Amino acid sequence: MNASYDHEHALREEDVAMVNDHVAHIERTRSSKQPKIGDRVVYVSTYGDWYGNALIEKFEDDGACSLCLVPYVPFIWKSPLGIGCSVSGGPFTSVQRTELRFAGWTEASYKDWGHCGACSNGSVTFKARVAQWAYREPNPIYGVELTTRTWRRLYISKRVLPDSPYLYHGDGFALRDDAEFERFVQDFEGRVFPGSRENQFVVWCYRDVLQNLSQAEWDTLKVPVSSRRLYNREYPVKVVKNHATHERISYYVRPDFNIERS
Repeated sequence: MNASYDHEHALREEDVAMVNDHVAHIERTRSSKQPKIGDRVVYVSTYGDWYGNALIEKFEDDGACSLCLVPYVPFIWKSPLGIGCSVSGGPFTSVQRTELRFAGWTEASYKDWGHCGACSNGSVTFKARVAQWAYREPNPIYGVELTTRTWRRLYISKRVLPDSPYLYHGDGFALRDDAEFERFVQDFEGRVFPGSRENQFVVWCYRDVLQNLSQAEWDTLKVPVSSRRLYNREYPVKVVKNHATHERISYYVRPDFNIERS
């Protein structure tokens, strides 16, 4: 975790002692009854955005927890009730402490300046065991099942563009017509919702996974063969759907480009 630090400043016993002292203090001040600064939160928004590592960075005057939903590793220091955090990242939001539900214990990363002080690559990163909490915003638009933790969410617009053969556009791909759109929804177990503007759709669907296999592994996979465009040409694939992880997996044998060029 500290390769750059060790290379530039050399990790010393005093750095190890500092880390051990921080870890002991952090873990000693954690609670399953009350959220503490530095704890982590699994946060789900109304729109199904899943944040599995949100950070309680401070408490507001009204007692609400200020959360950084996607934090970088925060700098920490000791405080009478635990630790203080200096965190960058985002976005930020706030939740009342009473609305957080204890979800267990997790390991999280923190850092502090090492023996060299505040300088380039001068922070020492370490992990400590802290409480993990859970919060879901009320009134989920797409229901409680559909979140970005295991589902893919696409915003797709249906519109005719000049000199374009495609009718559907969005999120890095395009579809030619209604038939292609319906086939895509069926292939990826999609669920279609109206978007926020005219002729826009929100499609929740299985993730698209490519997985290469050896020829022997490919031969033993007893599923029908179809085709897919890979490396700018059509290749045979065998498609398997994992309904537990919401993945549509296309298995293929990776070509040997050296042999093909020869």
